[in-house]
Amino acid sequence: MKPPEGVKRPTTSDSRYRNLSLMKLVKKIVDKSDRRALQEFHNSRTLFHYNGGPPLHFIDYLNELRESAAKRVWSAPHALQVAEKAYDLTIDKFNNLPGKKRSSRKGGRKPACNMKPQGIDCRLNFMAFLKKIDDSFTTEPPQNQIEEEARAAMILQGLVSRHFYRSLLDALRKANPFRSRYNWRVRGKTICVWLPVSLEGRKRREWLAKEIDDPDPRRPGETERIQSIIDRELVRGRFVPIDPDTHHSSGASLLPWSHSGGTFGGSLAQAIADEKARNIHMQRPCIRALGDKALRQLVLRIFKDLRCDEYEDGKVARDFGLSKATFSRFAGSKWLLSESGIPDLWKNAAEVISTNPTFKEVAIDTGSWKQVESALQRSTLQAGEGAIDV
Repeated sequence: MKPPEGVKRPTTSDSRYRNLSLMKLVKKIVDKSDRRALQEFHNSRTLFHYNGGPPLHFIDYLNELRESAAKRVWSAPHALQVAEKAYDLTIDKFNNLPGKKRSSRKGGRKPACNMKPQGIDCRLNFMAFLKKIDDSFTTEPPQNQIEEEARAAMILQGLVSRHFYRSLLDALRKANPFRSRYNWRVRGKTICVWLPVSLEGRKRREWLAKEIDDPDPRRPGETERIQSIIDRELVRGRFVPIDPDTHHSSGASLLPWSHSGGTFGGSLAQAIADEKARNIHMQRPCIRALGDKALRQLVLRIFKDLRCDEYEDGKVARDFGLSKATFSRFAGSKWLLSESGIPDLWKNAAEVISTNPTFKEVAIDTGSWKQVESALQRSTLQAGEGAIDV
């Protein structure tokens, strides 16, 4: 697999750095922001081991962690994407050196590490590595230089592994549209955690203050401890269920996704809008004529009006220049009250909900799943009867 931008496969080592110990090499990165030292670390040092195999470069070791994560405990429909994201995040943690890039002079050697000016400063993590070495060597000094290098490499591998694990957790939370980051100020410090979006504003601090016993930002592993409590207690995001027997006179209120919560509706709307625009060639002729941008806006507008209880077929149709008949076939609101075919948008919405684990879970939690199943069954019967798509 091709390494990411900024990290290259092994090249000829710079003679000025080749004989430096790992500690001295890392000190050059931390103290002098030395890009050639960083290049030496990534391209020439085989410091890592995986499952008893041969020594590996940083990028190859990280690739082993990525492949393992995608296959094992992180198994999910989006496991590969989560593992890829964790891989990218960890690379940045040990490769991103902010500052002005060196331009490549004519005839000169182009630096192997093409760093981005944004993101995590890798010097912070290398500094943490040096501190761990200092603590370890103070407690138990190495007998010789060989032991020093071996222990330093072992400490570094442990640090990289932990950062990859944290990146996995971060990627998993970001993959869930129903969680968001929250910075909790405690004792003058900040603890960054992920909370359900359904827990808003002041309620977040109140919940944390009530449920988290003796928070201490200076305590090792405190963020992980607090997050584990959040995950255990708020695992489903605390969505408010809907009474399935509640009915309204408005046809729009009978749509399965009309009262499923602002976050659910917003995320679902975005997913369907993107899918519709991406596959505009499969839409009816009058819908295709809108163009992909207008089609995306149409879908987002429909879901927005639904969430605000302002959905009127005729008004939306007029705003987008569609006839009543065309709009009724695309996103009519009366189909549950009649025997007519299920409109294209609602058929698509039911399919997206049923195939996306996160959307399906929320539909179940909010009491909408039976209506989604009904829409899917009706769509299947409609297809079996040979409904003509015009």
